[in-house]
Amino acid sequence: MREHYQVSGAIAPGRFESELAKRLGSPKKWKPVLKAWKAYLSQPGRQSIVDFYRSSLSAPRGLLESLVYGVHYPFLQYYAAEAPALLPAAGRVLEVGAYSGALLYALMQLRPDLSWHALEPLPEARERALEVGRRLGLRAVWHAAWWEEFEPAEPYDAVLLLSVLPEGYIYEGMPAEMTDDAEYYRAFELCQRLQRLDKVLKPGGRLIYGHGPFLGKNPAGLQRLLQKMGFTGVASSGAGDYVLVHALRGEELLDAREDAIKSPKVSSDEPPAKVHADAAEQLRLAREALERSDFAKALQLLHGNDDDRASCIRGEAYLALGRWREAEAELARVATKEAEVKRALALVEMGRGSEVLATLRKVERQGDLYKVALARAYAQSGQLDESLRVFASLQEDAPEDELRQVLKRYSDKLFHDLREGKLAQVSRRVEFAEDLSPSFLDRELLYLGLHAALEQRLWRRAERYARRLYEQGEASGALGLALARMRISGVEELAGVEREVLEEVEPFLTDAVARTEEPLALMALGSLRADQGRWQESRRLLQQSVRLLKGRPLGAAYGMLASVLESLKAPLPEVLGAHKRAHAFSPYSAERLLQLADAAATAGEKVLAREFLSALGDSDLSGLAGDEFERLVALVEELEGPWEAFRLLWKALEHTPAATLEQLRRAYELSRPFAAGEEAEAARLAYLRLLNQQGQAEQALRILEAEVERRPRAIELLFDLAEQHERLGEYQRAAEVWKRALEVAYYQEKDLELALEVLRNLIFLNPDDADIELYLQELKATSSRLAELEDKDDALKGQTAEGVMRAGLPHFSGEYLVILGGHTQLRSRLLPRLQDLGLRVDWFDSDTTTAARESLRRISSRLGRAHGVMIVSSYVGHDLSEPVRSAAQDLGLPVYITPGRARGVTGLLRAIAEFAPQIIKRAIS
Repeated sequence: MREHYQVSGAIAPGRFESELAKRLGSPKKWKPVLKAWKAYLSQPGRQSIVDFYRSSLSAPRGLLESLVYGVHYPFLQYYAAEAPALLPAAGRVLEVGAYSGALLYALMQLRPDLSWHALEPLPEARERALEVGRRLGLRAVWHAAWWEEFEPAEPYDAVLLLSVLPEGYIYEGMPAEMTDDAEYYRAFELCQRLQRLDKVLKPGGRLIYGHGPFLGKNPAGLQRLLQKMGFTGVASSGAGDYVLVHALRGEELLDAREDAIKSPKVSSDEPPAKVHADAAEQLRLAREALERSDFAKALQLLHGNDDDRASCIRGEAYLALGRWREAEAELARVATKEAEVKRALALVEMGRGSEVLATLRKVERQGDLYKVALARAYAQSGQLDESLRVFASLQEDAPEDELRQVLKRYSDKLFHDLREGKLAQVSRRVEFAEDLSPSFLDRELLYLGLHAALEQRLWRRAERYARRLYEQGEASGALGLALARMRISGVEELAGVEREVLEEVEPFLTDAVARTEEPLALMALGSLRADQGRWQESRRLLQQSVRLLKGRPLGAAYGMLASVLESLKAPLPEVLGAHKRAHAFSPYSAERLLQLADAAATAGEKVLAREFLSALGDSDLSGLAGDEFERLVALVEELEGPWEAFRLLWKALEHTPAATLEQLRRAYELSRPFAAGEEAEAARLAYLRLLNQQGQAEQALRILEAEVERRPRAIELLFDLAEQHERLGEYQRAAEVWKRALEVAYYQEKDLELALEVLRNLIFLNPDDADIELYLQELKATSSRLAELEDKDDALKGQTAEGVMRAGLPHFSGEYLVILGGHTQLRSRLLPRLQDLGLRVDWFDSDTTTAARESLRRISSRLGRAHGVMIVSSYVGHDLSEPVRSAAQDLGLPVYITPGRARGVTGLLRAIAEFAPQIIKRAIS
């Protein structure tokens, strides 16, 4: 239902309208469906059925189909649970009114040994069902007809009429239950419509009928009708609203229409009583018959008598006979307190105790009969605490079956809470049950209490529960006693337990192993034997435990086993294999993984060595000393080659929050043979950034100069080198590098926009440079020629150097921008120009801003009043950039990361021009 029909749970019919509005949204969409729904519930006829189901299949993505199934969901669950056992051992089965096949496909998977057919008049429903059937790999034979006109080629071995015959016959004001058989048969035309079984169901074939969530129920009346029609083995299963009537067809199907019209309210085994002239005498005799438990005689005497006193006696008789529905119907007619109380008893038996809680609370003190009924009513309404409280107040022993059912539901609820981690609530509720009566604590509740107490480290309480489990012969009790006395909540903590304490609880551990080979006890005994130096025995116990354990304890067991194997000098592959499995559950430190990889490589186990090195890629390397780090790099180079050594090292450094300068230097050196790669560029930028942050800008400059010498036409390197000169205040040398970058952009990459961007940087650095005019003329000539070829306006026509500098820059009105990244020189030179544009700026450059918590707090305090955040591209990946971006996005602030090629002063100005609309929009809003 969840996977193929998007049904998440049951939906009460009263919530249909609100669910409909929530799913479809617009009244224009859901009002026609609501109209069809109301007609379906109140206007008899086929058209109301067609209109409703057709509209339910017209919505996209199964929005309304799942709503229909949600309304029927509890009944579908009941049918799927009960019907398979009632079906024949073999043969052909027909489900009538199968809609889009949810119940049909569920039953097909439960009983694949049967041949399945479905009857459904709506083509849309059949099409949808066939689509789901193809996905499930299930094939049923679908027939297109209404039940009343269906003419099968041959009759079936079983026919399912589940929640189908009442459709199209519901009318406004119909009672929930019909006690008059004739009225029931007429309302649903059952005598005529069930006659179709003469052609559809084989003699000896099984009929299964379910009324579903509809009004007008009368399962007892249906049973009487089937008996009149010649069915045998007529019976019902279930209780309350959830009832299935099933029977076997006789050799000949009898016509019961005439008999049905005369059908009495009572069953056919109650012949009419002799008419008494004196009504009072009749009531007296009926009362006497009731008192001597002759209930059939009492019913005979009162047949046809509609007096309130007669209804009360009939209700009591039906109550004594266990005919709860008829008892409730009779007692509901009588407006006395006594009848109200007895009707409440009947409703509890029907599973509707939540309706009569107030009535039963008033008579609770009158005896255990009413207390038991109240306890059951509380349970039916889901108030399990109150139900247990009432059971505990009984004078006599509580009914065993009733109490066991409540305790089962109570423990199921606590298991759900335990899975959700609500330990305190589980512990409190188990203690509540114990306070009411220690006998309430069955095995499940004791286990729950023990588990919760151990997890909360409530040792005395845990020992109390464990002791009771132990006395009941449960292995979990023996283990619980051991854990409580060792003061640990799980065997993962065994490493901290003293040997003397382990020896003290050894009898309990041995007992747990002897009873059920409890894996946690096996592990604890293995640890004790290891402490005692009995290595072979420890090995045997731990190997037994790892075959049975799951989850984190399994990882701890493998860790212990690895240590024992080392002590036994077992073959290295066996030792390393245990370590590998232990690491899978509980990750080892980088130092330990390196030791294992080194040991594996030394022993020639290169496959295992590679596996441990691969695990290092997800580890934090900050704990590795310098010689260990070098050993790691050398080992990976030896086993995998230089590229894999760099890749693994860089992957690990991404998980290392405080990578050292030496580690980044080593990553940078390893990356040089692959300098053009994305990861190698990231390693270079990270290394240079840390050099600048630690005041080694000159060293960063030398590295960049060497890089540019190796790749003189790499424009990104030229940008970095120019910015590094600016960072050091070497503006003349920066201008020379910008010129080289301009030539690469213009002549090599033929990117006019990028060349113009670099020219703006030159103008900003030195507007009097004679070369600027030459560059500008060449760019203007190219722009003119491109405009002519593309037939558009020339953007550089008539432009001067000053005009190029100011072109396209926005004007602000006091908007507030936070900028993150860039070097101090860039900040000091650009800040006045941004203020000239009308922008208020807080700029946290990479030279003066560290990744400390105080810096993050200062930046975050300004985000609340900012209108935008800009992060310089060279700063992306820094320890502060991601937290600031995440915080800004949480506040709904626009965030702009400058393009990788928007470098230098004017590159940032151009980026601000692109970002300006979002800043202004945020300020206005």
